[in-house]
Amino acid sequence: MRITTLLLLAAMAGGTAIVAGAQTPKSKVKAKTKPAASAHTKSVVKHAMPAAGPGRLATTAPTLLYKTKGDYHDLVPVTLSDDRRSIVAYPAPTDVAGTQPTALAQGYWLDNRGIGPHVAFLKLTYADYARLAKAPTLQAMDTLIVDRDPLTTYCDCGPRSTYTNPSADLNALITAGNLPSRCKVLK
Repeated sequence: MRITTLLLLAAMAGGTAIVAGAQTPKSKVKAKTKPAASAHTKSVVKHAMPAAGPGRLATTAPTLLYKTKGDYHDLVPVTLSDDRRSIVAYPAPTDVAGTQPTALAQGYWLDNRGIGPHVAFLKLTYADYARLAKAPTLQAMDTLIVDRDPLTTYCDCGPRSTYTNPSADLNALITAGNLPSRCKVLK
């Protein structure tokens, strides 16, 4: 589900998602799963944006808020496996510009990248990563991980489209102490 969410967010943003080392074009989103010891599997996931209009639902990115153990706001996030041992998804260097999180009240960050509960942050800033001609190898990226379990709080506050001004609306919820009643606290 987390990979599907990442792929959907990449497709919605018109960008490239890289999952288990496979780049995916804007028009088609593919996910490669690592083969099991006895079976070789490959799954293809295609996502198309529904057109908005009468009788149609417009899909928007989820509103994800989080807090971290350290100041990682300018570091590039990657997605780890459930056991947090290996990187399963990471952005293309061309897709990180303008996706840094937005600072909110009381140390919260509004995600603009599409992180999940198994996020880790690399020692590379968004600016440094964006300057790379191509993403580092998975082995190289693994050595750049700062923290394999950086989140102290992780909340899903529903579709981004439900907020007129996400930063102001969410800051009001945070400062009033209403975040737990409005958002699903995932960690």
